[in-house]
Amino acid sequence: MKKTSYILALLILISIGLKPNAAWGTPALLASDSAAATLIDGERLSYTLFFNWKFVWIKAGDASLTTRSTTYKGTDAYRSTLLGCTNKTADAIFRLRDTLTTIVRSDAQPLYFVKHCQEGDDIVYERAWFTQPKAGTYIAKQTKVYVDGHERNTEFSRTAPIFDMISLMQYARTFDMSTLKENQRLVYPMVTGKKVEEQTLIYLGKKTVEKLSGDKAPCHVFSLVQADGKGAEAELLRFFISDDDKHIPIQIDITLKFGTAKAKLN
Repeated sequence: MKKTSYILALLILISIGLKPNAAWGTPALLASDSAAATLIDGERLSYTLFFNWKFVWIKAGDASLTTRSTTYKGTDAYRSTLLGCTNKTADAIFRLRDTLTTIVRSDAQPLYFVKHCQEGDDIVYERAWFTQPKAGTYIAKQTKVYVDGHERNTEFSRTAPIFDMISLMQYARTFDMSTLKENQRLVYPMVTGKKVEEQTLIYLGKKTVEKLSGDKAPCHVFSLVQADGKGAEAELLRFFISDDDKHIPIQIDITLKFGTAKAKLN
């Protein structure tokens, strides 16, 4: 999965700790409240994107996540849409136009996901459908459409829930931060267009960060890592979420081929 998608998708991701949860059938975090209390009809989070280009920070664009109540095949649900767009200055470095939408049940388990993105010269169109045909069986069907028009269809089954990027974020926001331990590792299966991959997050403790307004915010810090194929791990992202009941991401940092990117809550 592309790092640029992570910049947007993980803006809302996090709140994690490791406890057995029989309802989900896999290591999960203990929710401090129901997902219904976190999935708020009309919620909108907005961010400013920055790139560090040759040691200079430039404003690169904007991103937002909006949640609305809806119905999906007769089921009460929530639709969350994540939009990201670089500005003219950043387009000269890396052009990004991303739209990601997920539809989830009231417990944040996904039903449908679609991703339509332009990232540099790459145009991505992916969809995923999620079902649970019986207890302990979770299925994700994916379709990826390539620029030349051909499609790749895949289907995967797990004994634990499979998420997309946005539904995992919304589910994670319900977790009880008091259960976290420093260096705790959390793994969740997630669709990536071609397959289902296990995503690893590491909790790094607490730190105070500065908001765009200049105010200071105590935050929980997380790291998203990926195996480098040589027995080690490389950090893809580091993000900071508010130390309160809302668990809102305040800032996210990432290293890209052309420099460093940062997203800050407005």
